[in-house]
Amino acid sequence: MIIKNDNQFNMFPSRMEMRKYVLYYNIVFPKGDTFIPQYTLMPNACGTLSLAFDGNSIIAELWGTSLTPVLLGSEPNNYLVLLLIQLSPYGLYQITRQSQAEFADKRLLLADIDYELFRSLQHAFVTSKTVIDLVDACEKILYRRMEKQVVSAALLQATEVISNSYGQVLVREVARQTSYSERQLNRLFLTQIGMNIKNFARLTRFNYVLNNIQKSPCFFATLSQQAGYFDQAHFDKDFKAISGVTPQKYLTTMSDFYYDGMDIYNTISSKE
Repeated sequence: MIIKNDNQFNMFPSRMEMRKYVLYYNIVFPKGDTFIPQYTLMPNACGTLSLAFDGNSIIAELWGTSLTPVLLGSEPNNYLVLLLIQLSPYGLYQITRQSQAEFADKRLLLADIDYELFRSLQHAFVTSKTVIDLVDACEKILYRRMEKQVVSAALLQATEVISNSYGQVLVREVARQTSYSERQLNRLFLTQIGMNIKNFARLTRFNYVLNNIQKSPCFFATLSQQAGYFDQAHFDKDFKAISGVTPQKYLTTMSDFYYDGMDIYNTISSKE
């Protein structure tokens, strides 16, 4: 098992044929002060597979799609090594074939959900000698879950419409483009992502806002217009309802938060 590495954070994109479901792997070697007590994960509609070694045992968890902020705090500092497999919004459904409505906003023991997957990832975690070995082993395990697509084609089309509009699209327009009713789409989203279509679009727009704040902080009035809000008051209210803080507070405390990491992912993907 790898318990030491020159780099604290080691991020790798998944290979191209898996990227629809698996976004990236992050292998972390925390130190005593790497994560601060107020460290919070921003909601991003994505699920995560997590394996951690605390010096005595391996803790393997499934983190369901996130709808609300999660206070992680300094918990990761207790681990010698932490593997985070960041999935796409429907990646967990493709991998587990189980209803995601049961997993949303929960941290569950992976062995209780999918024992075969737990045993395979645990073996890879224990036997790998380098971070590259660990990523390669995880890729092989997860690739076997990709051979047959179980995610609905209509859901894939709907999420693409929403993503391309940065969440600024009406549900009835998504229904029109997919030729599915709003009720049918909601059932698909609840089962295969873990939230209804309206909440998915809302989080997509929220992460579009976070992405722009991260890249180049600007006047919030301008950003609220870019994100399609009626006015800045609506923007401020929605931002705080999702994140728990105002946009102004977030801007001054960004280091306390972590969101989906797509900036880093897109950067390293472009260098392949």
